[in-house]
Amino acid sequence: MKGGALEVLLVNAEGLKHARLLRSSSQYVITQCGSHIHTSKSTTGKDKKAWWNEKFVFKLTNSEWKSVTKIKLKVMEKDKLLEDCSLGEATIYLRGILREGERKGITELKPAPYNIVLKDRTYGGELKVGLKFDSKECQRRRKLWYPLAKG
Repeated sequence: MKGGALEVLLVNAEGLKHARLLRSSSQYVITQCGSHIHTSKSTTGKDKKAWWNEKFVFKLTNSEWKSVTKIKLKVMEKDKLLEDCSLGEATIYLRGILREGERKGITELKPAPYNIVLKDRTYGGELKVGLKFDSKECQRRRKLWYPLAKG
């Protein structure tokens, strides 16, 4: 039995290069894993650092587990007057954590920095993200042993 839940902890971003220099703005992140998308809350970055401390859970079916290879995190700048614009994106490859999670049942990567890549392929800061994968088999076993526990 494959599949499970991929938990993404979006911690912060540092060294952001803002698209609009003259106005204050807020940032948010669009996180995509396969066909699933989550959007973070907006936060104002101070001193080129934005904080979210937000978790998203992507439930992966057996077929999604087989086909998903990466997660994309697109950092956006919100603007009240103009259209929101991209500040860049980070890509995290998942094959290793998914395989380890299948083998062990559950695996976790502590928050680590990932480069934010700009449209011109240069770097525009770092996005700190943690990952946790909990296989369906591990979730099933926990429900058998702890029927009142959620998970």
